[in-house]
Amino acid sequence: MRKILISLAIIAAIGAIVITGTTAFFSDTETSTGNTFTAGAIDLKIDSQAHYNGMVCVNGTWQAEQDGTVPTGQYPEPGSECTTTWGQIVPGVDITGEKFFDYDDVKPGDFGENTISLHVINNDAWLCAEVSNLTSDDNGLTEPETSVETDLESGELDNTMLWKIWRDDGVGDGYDAGDNIWQPEEAILYSDNPSNTVLALYDSNTGPALLGGSTTYLGFSWSLPGVTGNEVQTDSLSADISFWAEQARNNPNFVCGSRQEPEINQLVLDNEDVNPDGGPWLTTPNDDIGGLLTWAGDGPTFYYSLTAHGLALNTPYSLIYYADPYPGNNPGKLIGTGLTDSSGDLAFSGNPDLGMDLPMPADLYYSTGAKIWLIPSANYDAGTNIVSPWAPDYTWLFEGNVYINYDDTDY
Repeated sequence: MRKILISLAIIAAIGAIVITGTTAFFSDTETSTGNTFTAGAIDLKIDSQAHYNGMVCVNGTWQAEQDGTVPTGQYPEPGSECTTTWGQIVPGVDITGEKFFDYDDVKPGDFGENTISLHVINNDAWLCAEVSNLTSDDNGLTEPETSVETDLESGELDNTMLWKIWRDDGVGDGYDAGDNIWQPEEAILYSDNPSNTVLALYDSNTGPALLGGSTTYLGFSWSLPGVTGNEVQTDSLSADISFWAEQARNNPNFVCGSRQEPEINQLVLDNEDVNPDGGPWLTTPNDDIGGLLTWAGDGPTFYYSLTAHGLALNTPYSLIYYADPYPGNNPGKLIGTGLTDSSGDLAFSGNPDLGMDLPMPADLYYSTGAKIWLIPSANYDAGTNIVSPWAPDYTWLFEGNVYINYDDTDY
């Protein structure tokens, strides 16, 4: 079999705030120093133990299982090299060479299993896996293969090999977690011929979330049934396997989906004036008032962050979807709220489940897109999605006549 790869991503960030007092005549100073906010981290570490035809890969060689019995003609041969057992991957280590499966002489009747340990460090997390880029190749045809094969373009291992993937968590009396043996009480995540698939190891549908500092185990067995014929001679099967963790705190509705780099979208918000000649409103130039909305594209929730400056001081603001016609409840939607500071600056973010697409069909501009506004909360009723009273000034920010489209994928 060709290489099966694994990829990890570790993200960490640190921020700090230091607060000091000011002094004046006849004053007293109390200073709170060293105030710090440090972003938490999620670190996923993985290791693998491989089994093949009753042998186990230990310290780079195939060895007999615990009873030490080795049948005559055993394959793989005891003492022969193996690479599919490896210890925890740690940050900074190149993992592209680590493989769960790397076998080049599989025969009908062969079977194997990998026990994969998943270590969630630091914080509670949801956990997902994905098999992707599955490729089945013929690698040429032997004479016996040609006589029985009907598809001369691709290999047949994806239609003959069997996979089973389960939580090897030791559920049930007398069972040990990570013992590489499926027990009826242990949840099966996949059981079929090989295919590209996403596995919800622990998400809001299959949870609970894994606790920070905990370890869980995944059993991944394969077999090539003894009834398999000459159609698989010289065929190969390759795939990528990836795992990822997502924070659980403040993310109670997370559902595993295909792992893709998030699409980053940006929308500039600015204050505008009515065009006296009609048509699109006019942006007020060079006034150092405006904002930037960033969001991660389509999905079950609307991941976004917002920064703005030049607004009314110490004032609550609402980020809204405004659905024409006035007063904007066709239907509109509150996305998030924030409070400006004493300089008129604002920053907040969120991950709400909007429960609707942007725009919605009743919106007058449905064919164009959704209007996104940042306006004082006093001028918006979140219960009715009505903008009232209508009294825009230079501190109201509009979408600059560039409308957005967002697909709420579970709506």
